[in-house]
Amino acid sequence: MKKHIILFFLSVIISIISLAQKPKKVANQGISGVVLWKSGNLMPSPDVTATTSKGSPIERDVYIYQLTNQSQTDATKMPFFSKITTKLIVKIKTSKDGKFKIKLPVGYYSLFTKEKDGLYANQFDDSMNIFTVRVSRRQWTDITFLIDYQATY
Repeated sequence: MKKHIILFFLSVIISIISLAQKPKKVANQGISGVVLWKSGNLMPSPDVTATTSKGSPIERDVYIYQLTNQSQTDATKMPFFSKITTKLIVKIKTSKDGKFKIKLPVGYYSLFTKEKDGLYANQFDDSMNIFTVRVSRRQWTDITFLIDYQATY
């Protein structure tokens, strides 16, 4: 009986200590950006004026993963990806004007948007890491994520 009372008080003390600890805060740093949509025939020709539009802001879910290499996904339907084996850090929805902002720890991340055919990304670094974004200490990394799989250039 005495043993149970000691264990009970010990568990209460441990619970109080764990609740009293402040959660780690992420510094004022992360990724901010805008998601833009482009579609249609954007190919210049003599009889059609070339469109120089940067794209239209669009509401989308943005998936932020640990830095992901093409080899860590099923990329058989590029630029759409599935079966991503790296850790999903966060999913965030853009505003109606395509903007988003998320605090993140220092590190490298891969960004995707959710499309009907899978997770979409169209940028790679020289090591075939997908849409690489670097978050530096106390800095905001601004990005433009262009969704243009329905555009012809």
